[in-house]
Amino acid sequence: MDFTEDIVRQGKRQGEDVTSHSTVKKAKGSIFSVNTSKPDLELLKEAYNLLTSREKHDFELRFGCIVDLLSVVPDWDLFRAMLRFYVPQYRAFVFPQFELVLTIDEYHHFLRCSPAVDSCSFTPQVQRMQFTQTKVQEMLHAMWDFSFEFSRPLVTTRNNSYGFDWNAALMALGTRLESMTSSQKINFVALGIYGMVIFPIHVRNIAPMVIVLFEQLLHTSAFNPAPTVVAETLRSMGNIRVEGSGRFLSCIELFTMWAYGHLRGPQFEALLGVPVKDRKVEDWHRSLLAATVNDVRFVLPNWKATHYLAPPEGRHSIPLLGIQGGVTYSVELASRQFGKAQRVPYFDEALQSHFDYASSSVVTSKISEAQEAWEKCRMLPIWKEKGTRPQYDQWRPSWITKLSLPLEVTNTKNSIIMDLTAELEFSHTQRRQLQKKYDELAFDYEFLKRGKELSDQQVAILKDKIASLEKDLAASNEICDKQKRSLEFARGRKERLLELKADLKVKEEQNKELTNKVTKQQELKERVVKWRNAYNNLLSDYDALQKELQIAKQSEQGEKGEHNLSA
Repeated sequence: MDFTEDIVRQGKRQGEDVTSHSTVKKAKGSIFSVNTSKPDLELLKEAYNLLTSREKHDFELRFGCIVDLLSVVPDWDLFRAMLRFYVPQYRAFVFPQFELVLTIDEYHHFLRCSPAVDSCSFTPQVQRMQFTQTKVQEMLHAMWDFSFEFSRPLVTTRNNSYGFDWNAALMALGTRLESMTSSQKINFVALGIYGMVIFPIHVRNIAPMVIVLFEQLLHTSAFNPAPTVVAETLRSMGNIRVEGSGRFLSCIELFTMWAYGHLRGPQFEALLGVPVKDRKVEDWHRSLLAATVNDVRFVLPNWKATHYLAPPEGRHSIPLLGIQGGVTYSVELASRQFGKAQRVPYFDEALQSHFDYASSSVVTSKISEAQEAWEKCRMLPIWKEKGTRPQYDQWRPSWITKLSLPLEVTNTKNSIIMDLTAELEFSHTQRRQLQKKYDELAFDYEFLKRGKELSDQQVAILKDKIASLEKDLAASNEICDKQKRSLEFARGRKERLLELKADLKVKEEQNKELTNKVTKQQELKERVVKWRNAYNNLLSDYDALQKELQIAKQSEQGEKGEHNLSA
């Protein structure tokens, strides 16, 4: 059974909603405060269910299995617990007895996208990173032919940053969604998943840089989003680790699937059997501290990899480009995850490749360098070599000591102090929440105020349009009356024509009867002529017979006279 389907079914079995609206939450004894707010995904699920079976099949062929992320229950407590062991210098989770690394190859496995070989990486367009409302409207018009009047209220601003309100767009489209082509509907739903699940940069709308990435995804057949997702995941975890708090700006669902895929040993069986809402950060922390190499599946289940993505020759890491900045990616600590022996990693102490597009002055050169390095990456075969190398076994103890990992859970002797500290931190968190809500309400007020001004202008424009439409309506009524009179006249002529046609038909029948009578009379005349000729012939024969009879009588009388004379 596929592990991805197992995770999806587990979330459905527990009956928990994927769209968590929990606010900033600080657990007792926790080091980091993580904002777990996520966009509302109910409309996104309904939009996907509106697709036909054929369209869903095309969706999976084009974008992989990203729709499965809608059914994954995010485990924020596991994320907070693992974040304690994240070391930004190595881009890895370092536990007391083992290490785990987010790898591009594993994210390929979950997304089921095209392989890393011969694939194109994300190309940030720095000149387009200064977004305006018009630029966002132009991108929407290029992808879905949205008019500027239609997309203007859908492009919102927050903290001087514009975004696309996907949910409002779906509500505004309404029945127009059915008239869109299959490709447009598929792309529209895919953008919602990319902007609200995979890259939730903004809570209420889709960030414009996500639209830029989605444009490249549509126009490049070999584009692979996995490196960009890994880059944003590493950047976001590094920022939270350094600042001590923040919001995770990458896909928590993918991170949950990845973590569950590795933490499948006996140490985690009891914890994984508990619903997500009943687990705590301390439980995960305690299990991670006690876990050994036998409690971890270094190679993901049902993943039969023969090659892995390796840096170019002469480099120890791969520069990755996210949608907000760049970061390095090293697979040296992930050797056991590819079925190889673990070895000593390269230490990136300067973190030179971690940069933001907005703040770096040499961002263009760094982007070019990262793209050149990506094109030179290699796919190396995996040699089955379990265990660790001797150099690694000698190096790791001193290395763990230098990292100062959190090797203890909350101390029971200082529980009162820790509780007070946690309550104080929680009150600060509530204050930040209230301040955030106040900022949101102020933003909504300004937005509604601006909307009212725009609506007043639109009302004036509509009044002018109504006046012009009334004039057009009066003119059309006059034309309609003329056409009505013409129609009545035409109907009268039509009725007269029908009457004439009926009379003509009667006359034709009468004419036909007369023609038949004339024909019969002509036949009778011919018969009379024949009879007259026959009568005349009979009369001539009668006259001839009369004459012959007279001649015969005369001859008979002559003979009688002669006889009498002789007698």
